[in-house]
Amino acid sequence: MSLTTLEDYVKREIFKTDKELFDFCPACDETGNTVEALMKGLFHEAKKLQKERDEILKINRAVAKDIEELKRLINSIGNLS
Repeated sequence: MSLTTLEDYVKREIFKTDKELFDFCPACDETGNTVEALMKGLFHEAKKLQKERDEILKINRAVAKDIEELKRLINSIGNLS
């Protein structure tokens, strides 16, 4: 097994063609430093995903709070009869 650079590995194993690579990371084509540009692109995508995850967690917490309130109200109705 021959040694390979990280850039070669990324091009060979992650993006099967240069078109796939450049569609994902247009800056890779411009800078000549594929790995650096790709890492910046991945970091940007990770930040977007983290923001989306935080929004989903916020919604889930609100729904859980509403469900607890609904359970409390249902129990209160049961106690009235």
